[in-house]
Amino acid sequence: MTTSTGRAQAIEGGAIDRRGFLSRAMLGTAGVIAASLVPRGFGSMGALAVEAGTPMSQGTPSRQKPSHEDFMRRAIALATQVPELPFGAVIARRATGEIVAEGWNRSSESPTLHGEIDGINRCAAAHRSIDWTGLDLYTTAEPCPMCQGAIEWAGIGTVYYGTSIPYLKERGWWQIDIRAEEVARRTPFRQTRIVGGILEAECNALFDAAPKGRFKMKDR
Repeated sequence: MTTSTGRAQAIEGGAIDRRGFLSRAMLGTAGVIAASLVPRGFGSMGALAVEAGTPMSQGTPSRQKPSHEDFMRRAIALATQVPELPFGAVIARRATGEIVAEGWNRSSESPTLHGEIDGINRCAAAHRSIDWTGLDLYTTAEPCPMCQGAIEWAGIGTVYYGTSIPYLKERGWWQIDIRAEEVARRTPFRQTRIVGGILEAECNALFDAAPKGRFKMKDR
């Protein structure tokens, strides 16, 4: 009687242990599946939501490289610091997605301090030995001839912009009627790539909302 009872208890205990093992295994598997559904770079991309003027992952490579749209959103955030002249720029390493410099229009301090020039100056000051050909520049508007000329002299490999020069002209903004692609084409010692239309609607909205001022002579 004692032996039978002991065997029954052992069998029952074994069954409980097996059920416990299966439960733990199933929970562990569910945890792995749930974790796999969360984007791997989600935590590192939290810097994208920072306030305008705060560098996004500046100096620290992200686990997952941000997208072109992510960089442009950052440029838009920078541009909102000067709503009357919403030209923001971000310079990033192409290989890692690390932001190495940022800029915005500061022409109130100097007439040549457009967003791209400001970003290039900051990059040169902070990274004296940087390989410029490995960098990309994101800007809320197509670079003017002055800015594109500076980009060519620096050697930045690719330019991504949102709003085009023709759109700015149509909306009454002062613009020199020379496209960035033409400046790049006439620079035989570089092979700069120009890509437009990144978050174009969002960038256009910045310039549409800008108040009438010195460089925006009429509203349309």
